[in-house]
Amino acid sequence: MLDTSVRYYDSTMAGAPALPGVAGALIGLLDACGKDGFGSVTLNSLVVSGNVATGTVNAGHNFAMTGGAVGPVITIAGATPAGLNGTWRIASVPNSTTFTFATSGIADQTATGTITAKRAPLGFSKVFSGTNKAVYRADDVASSRLYLRVADDGTGAATYARVRGFETMSDVDTGTGPYPTDAQYSGGMYWGKSSAANSTARAWRLIGDSQGFALFVNHDGAGGWIGGLFVDIASEKAGDAYRSLLIGSPTATVSGMCYLPFTNNNSSNFMARSYTQTGSSVAVSKDTHRLSQSGMGAAGTGNSYPSPVGNQFYCAPVDIWETGSLLRGILPGIYSPLHTALSLTDGAVMTSVEGLPGRSLLIQRLSNSGTAYAVAIDITGPWR
Repeated sequence: MLDTSVRYYDSTMAGAPALPGVAGALIGLLDACGKDGFGSVTLNSLVVSGNVATGTVNAGHNFAMTGGAVGPVITIAGATPAGLNGTWRIASVPNSTTFTFATSGIADQTATGTITAKRAPLGFSKVFSGTNKAVYRADDVASSRLYLRVADDGTGAATYARVRGFETMSDVDTGTGPYPTDAQYSGGMYWGKSSAANSTARAWRLIGDSQGFALFVNHDGAGGWIGGLFVDIASEKAGDAYRSLLIGSPTATVSGMCYLPFTNNNSSNFMARSYTQTGSSVAVSKDTHRLSQSGMGAAGTGNSYPSPVGNQFYCAPVDIWETGSLLRGILPGIYSPLHTALSLTDGAVMTSVEGLPGRSLLIQRLSNSGTAYAVAIDITGPWR
């Protein structure tokens, strides 16, 4: 059975929400990927044979393997036997009308019922909402279950949203334990959507699991990818109830809203509390291999992909440090390429990665005010 915990979405997928520079667009995207799913189709048949289920959609299912290697995670509903209902990762896409996934313990048969399939959401709830504002919380009881508030109401500009984490919330505008605090960044940080306040949709990607996600947006339509993140780290502190990490931008300039690849910099990374579990919001920093000390994917021209030594792609995990000297944990699912970003192809999928057997990593090129960076994201899973 293939792991279903990590899920990948992008703007090219059938039924994907658009992300233009208008108020509320980011809320629609987070609803679709976080809680609702999208791209639902009705199956003409679903047949189980030898622990392999084959779904057929005569009109076309619109599911594809990412990089030819990793299938989407889907939710099946309406089937009898009930054991077919639930979440599965597609194992193969033989053609535009059929797809397969592995099963276990289901007898060979043709399922009955009005059967649907859609891209499965991450597993978040929108616990509070207002006009172009929302508060999201992970459903996973194994997560920290802290809150993400997103204000995409056009205050300031429709080209970005304001984001902030909270320990508790009682409505869409009221909470305790903010991270960052107003003293750190008044009103929270920024996630960019578009360089223009108009209806032109921008390309986007979102990758995550039931405990968080990273969002990337091509803000100018010309390769100016920026990114933000809200995720529980893999903490070194046993029972760390405040392991939620929010990464955004401290600036309202959309072209400069890409602090995610910055290393040795704590101006854009905030956690709810210290590892001591006391106090309030703390700024933390990211660190990784010495080749990425100027930023992820900023390894210099002498480190182009592929490596001239092993003819391979190399990457390193990303550490989260508190006060610069205390290892708080590891950033799950995201790696720093040990190559210059300019030698990497945006959207390429790397397989047979050194030290990560069985994993496929998607290359995400990034740009901050014209400087090139890159990260590599595990789209196979699990992250934890």
